[in-house]
Amino acid sequence: MKVLQAVLIASTIVGNATGMNFRGILNKNAAATSDPITDLSDSDPIADLEETQRRLQCDGSQPAKWHPTYSAGWSSGYCRYTKDCNSPGYGSELACCKGAYSGQTSGYCLSRLPNPPTTSPTGTGGLGVYYPDYATPWSDAYCISDRPLPNGRPTYSSMLSCCKGAYAGQMSGKCLNMLPSPPTSSPTKAGGLDVYYADYATAWSDAGCINDAPMPSGRPTYATQLACCKGAYAGQMSGKCLSMLPSPPTTSPTGTGGYDFYSPDYESPWDRATCKNERPLPFATGGRPTYSTQLACCKGAYAGQQSGACLASLPSPPTQSPTTAGGLDAYYPNYLPWAVGTCINERPLPNGRPSYSSKEACCKGNYGSQTNNYCMCQVDPCYSCNCGDATFLQANDCLRNNPVPVWPISPNTGAQKGSLDCGFNEDPGRV
Repeated sequence: MKVLQAVLIASTIVGNATGMNFRGILNKNAAATSDPITDLSDSDPIADLEETQRRLQCDGSQPAKWHPTYSAGWSSGYCRYTKDCNSPGYGSELACCKGAYSGQTSGYCLSRLPNPPTTSPTGTGGLGVYYPDYATPWSDAYCISDRPLPNGRPTYSSMLSCCKGAYAGQMSGKCLNMLPSPPTSSPTKAGGLDVYYADYATAWSDAGCINDAPMPSGRPTYATQLACCKGAYAGQMSGKCLSMLPSPPTTSPTGTGGYDFYSPDYESPWDRATCKNERPLPFATGGRPTYSTQLACCKGAYAGQQSGACLASLPSPPTQSPTTAGGLDAYYPNYLPWAVGTCINERPLPNGRPSYSSKEACCKGNYGSQTNNYCMCQVDPCYSCNCGDATFLQANDCLRNNPVPVWPISPNTGAQKGSLDCGFNEDPGRV
């Protein structure tokens, strides 16, 4: 019954338009039950009829239209006039480009039109935006608006903004020269820019701040020449940059011509270096630690200076620095050959040397893996059997005189002497 209904409905709707015999369709390959066209016995006749109509429309009799070419990829996609049942069809190529590739940044689809639309291009047929021409060498390149726009290329609303954003450091000035009316508001004074930057092309001692155009790419800029000198040439010994100012500052020196703070003299050898406050600073602002007094600088920067040159340069060298027996109240490794390395508290403490509150802590921290236990034996003569021979160990009451050993063995941690069993022939009278 379902088969008969399907045939009647199909004959009524399709009629002679298809020129095909539904009886022949239903009888064709009757044994192939997997074909949705012939297998109508257990399905909805309306749904089967719609599938049949789709099949009939894709047999080549449908009209050709403009279809998107999905196989070409998004950026290279375009529309072609063909018969295609797997993509939407449009009445014109322009309608297809707008409908299927409306967000295509490359504009490739529109570029294939015989007469591209006049609403999107600007100027002399270009895009409404500008982008840098990466295909041309840097010195000769400038901003263009040619179609199509390369994928991923940055865009700018105007050629001037593109030149500033993409070719700001172009020495040749090619991009700015290609503008219809090159800007005249940026140069100031004697043809220079309205900002200043350091002249890296000149030797440090003879360099100053300039505002020549064009400005090199990536160069830091300053609003004034003075700000540039302070930021880029703060430690210039020659003072060349400041001397180039129209009115060099006179308020900077203090006291007898020096600064009111001190900094270490890294230009001098360590054993002869001191702390200075001389002008001009030999470093940029923040480049070295500074101290409010010369004494504080010597203590902070030259605490381990064995020659004592920094302290000796003070008007009144301190007398309260030495402590008990002339030694420090801290211990540090002496960095002698490993086998004889130990910890000491001699003055002065070498710069950068780690220090410890006790000799034992210093030995454990620096010579814990010393196989001969040399450092720890300096702390505790009974630390191990490596601390001396039988005579030495017996003299220090280190060898075991009790059948039961007493642990731990270090007297510095509360242990008792006479707990080492080193295999020596101890005094028979003490066994």
